[in-house]
Amino acid sequence: MSAASNIHSLLARLLPERIVPAPARPGVRHRLFAGIGLPSQPALGERFGLIDRLDEATDLHAVYVDLSRQALMGNVAALNDLGWIWLNGKYWRGDTALAGHLLRMAALQGDAAAWFNLGQQHYFGKGVDISYANAAEYYRHAFERGLLHAAAALGDLYEEEVCDGEQDWQVNPTEAYQWFLRGAMRGETRCRFEVGYRLLHGLYVEPDTKAALYWLELAAATGVMQAAEELAVYFSHVDAARYMGWRDQAIQLGSTLALTMKLEDQVQP
Repeated sequence: MSAASNIHSLLARLLPERIVPAPARPGVRHRLFAGIGLPSQPALGERFGLIDRLDEATDLHAVYVDLSRQALMGNVAALNDLGWIWLNGKYWRGDTALAGHLLRMAALQGDAAAWFNLGQQHYFGKGVDISYANAAEYYRHAFERGLLHAAAALGDLYEEEVCDGEQDWQVNPTEAYQWFLRGAMRGETRCRFEVGYRLLHGLYVEPDTKAALYWLELAAATGVMQAAEELAVYFSHVDAARYMGWRDQAIQLGSTLALTMKLEDQVQP
């Protein structure tokens, strides 16, 4: 029997016949961690993706039956999605042990989102002991399989002071910058902002204004509000036309800082 056959034989035994509805009044911990991880299908941000389908469903059991059917037919994305739903417990009652089994099965078949979700499970300690080292390993697998957002997660992990001092982890801002840079070079928008910000302010790296502006402009052009804000602040002292351009773009992206800057400009003599 092939490895895939073994997985799907196990899956048929793991999947329950029916889902259990989520609690009508979720607890505090559930509310805090109900939105972690990523579904696989389709890509994040597309209309009529899994989240839209779940939010609009009048019969969640029918959605579960369909996802289970797809997973049993070998659809690895559906397998990750089932694990993601059970990990969060938003749409039906969570089961972190079952989620971990399903996510690992999907990850071992190459699903990048499943590797990322395993990282999230170990980062937040959902049904497992918190382990930043395990989270980092799973994020790396996700990045190697094309999930660029994992580079930002790794950058955060290496930089967050809350993680420092844990038994299996040590904060390393230099390593954080390297992960942000890897993501930026592959086109991850938030990583582009993080790299530009650090280069502009000399944060754990030698300052390089030219390179900083390059990365910040790339990030701002793809809708990162904080990048447009940084550009507006920088150009406010050196180039009035570029300042107003980035200020106004930041406002369009929802920046209250840029709006305050514009109101102040209007009252100045």
